[in-house]
Amino acid sequence: MIRELHYLKAMGYDFIDENLKNDFWIKNFKELQNSVQNCTLCHFSKTRKHSLIEKEQKQVKLLILASFAQKSENESGILLDSSRGEKLKKLLQEIIGLKRENFYFSYLFKCFSYSKFDNFSLQSCLPFFWSELKLIKPKIILCLGEYAFEGLGFKDFKALRGEIFAYENFFIMPSFELEFIEKNPSYEKDFINDLKKLKGFL
Repeated sequence: MIRELHYLKAMGYDFIDENLKNDFWIKNFKELQNSVQNCTLCHFSKTRKHSLIEKEQKQVKLLILASFAQKSENESGILLDSSRGEKLKKLLQEIIGLKRENFYFSYLFKCFSYSKFDNFSLQSCLPFFWSELKLIKPKIILCLGEYAFEGLGFKDFKALRGEIFAYENFFIMPSFELEFIEKNPSYEKDFINDLKKLKGFL
């Protein structure tokens, strides 16, 4: 897997290209986990203590995608092991009625890093997410934050935030990232309203 990615990079492919998104994907979840754990394609791998991917494949309706993990998650190897993560789990439980085992969580970047907004690292990691998506087959993606939304190739986050629209064989809703809400608490009500829309949709 990793050797193939290096080969494709050498051939000039951009990982966001449609041919790679549709054709180049890992068809086994354990193999995907191993590939993420052993990836050294970008400098993010140098600060990795744990690969930040779910421990098991889940057949669930909701997949939540965010951009960057917290340091505490890198230390423990447990997704959402942070104050922001705890808040998200609490809101999902209270508003939608979903427990942790009832949704799948993913990061665009599978390794923790102090640096952010690295396009080379994003292009290196995107094939892992497209593989997750095809294996999990969710009904809808809750995409947290403008960066995660645009990282998937979409535009107009501000106009589409809170809207549910169809894309390929799933639906997607962009909403605010937890870091933004933490810094701008007045937007938490809007985020909660977005979750209420999800409840009706699920």
